[in-house]
Amino acid sequence: MDTLRQDCLSENIGSIFLSYYNDAVFSAASLALSSLLENPSENWFANIGTVDEKKRQNVHEHSLFDLASLTKPLVTLPSVLHLIDTGIISWDESLSSLLERDVPQPFGEVSLANLLSHHAGFTAHEDYWKTLKSMQNDRQAAWLIEEIINSDPAYETGGSHRYSDLGYLLLGYIIELKAGKRIDKYWQAFVAEPLGMEDELHYPAAPGKDVFGPYVPTGVCRWSGRALTGVVHDDNSRALGGITGHAGLFGSSSAVLALCKEFFFLYHGLPSRLPILSETFKQACSRVRGSEWTCGFNLPSPSGSSSGRWFSPNSIGHLGFTGVSFWIDIDRGLIVCLLTNRVVKGESREGIRAMRSEVHDAVVACLPDTPRNSR
Repeated sequence: MDTLRQDCLSENIGSIFLSYYNDAVFSAASLALSSLLENPSENWFANIGTVDEKKRQNVHEHSLFDLASLTKPLVTLPSVLHLIDTGIISWDESLSSLLERDVPQPFGEVSLANLLSHHAGFTAHEDYWKTLKSMQNDRQAAWLIEEIINSDPAYETGGSHRYSDLGYLLLGYIIELKAGKRIDKYWQAFVAEPLGMEDELHYPAAPGKDVFGPYVPTGVCRWSGRALTGVVHDDNSRALGGITGHAGLFGSSSAVLALCKEFFFLYHGLPSRLPILSETFKQACSRVRGSEWTCGFNLPSPSGSSSGRWFSPNSIGHLGFTGVSFWIDIDRGLIVCLLTNRVVKGESREGIRAMRSEVHDAVVACLPDTPRNSR
């Protein structure tokens, strides 16, 4: 890799990984990165830890992590964009139209763009799993939709933003309703399979999908005591069977990097294996009303961003609760995918917050002759 000095990366990232591993921030981590402006076919990886308690198998770039909320931009967003491009739905379409039913105000006129950009008025999270876990599967969807659309608004639609799982739970059902098939099947056909990544980027809960591993563990289910290895960590997703619009995807750092490369190509109008129009994708990358969100991606904040100090303002990314993230610097052509299982070590987020910014700063520090002006 010419642009990113490999000796610099090995020293800097290796030191950071070892420090946070020894501090018990995670038991497994994998980093994948690429500098696309110079050599789009060349990747760099770093790994630490093991995928089982007996320490028999080391983590590598094909180990499968619970991607948590990365499901939103990696599955739900491209599925929605594909439906837009095929004329089945539109950016301004109301929630009532999208769900093909009456939705009470104030949510009835919430638009598709509002849902994607976390501007719909929904609260951040609800523990729906407490009811869902004992409910028959064929009753879950109807009950959950009723709960969400009849909930009290957390703020005025479009007037503010609050990162919310609720909107993406609805988007998962909207995709299935409009596509006429389950979200994992729809997405797999035009994303995972064209990329040749169906074994390393998938919902392991999908019927007929063998849990072949190596899956990285994230803990134990709080209500069943079941080991969460190849089983989604998110309680609501797990109660719903593990195939949802807000969580449930598992993947390797290599596969996440491959999909992020396609996003970069789409943004710049370059040939891509994804059947999504460049114009549509770029619209999904536009900042919404002065917030730190687009219709699907997080943007770097002026200070304290998980992308560190030196990723350009023209960067898109996302985080996941289990300790995963990706950032794509659109200007530099730099992609960094960082996957960990930090939840296996407890609830504290302080370690992963510090580590994310350190990792991204360390990567940019290995770019020779590149301006590094802090935002």
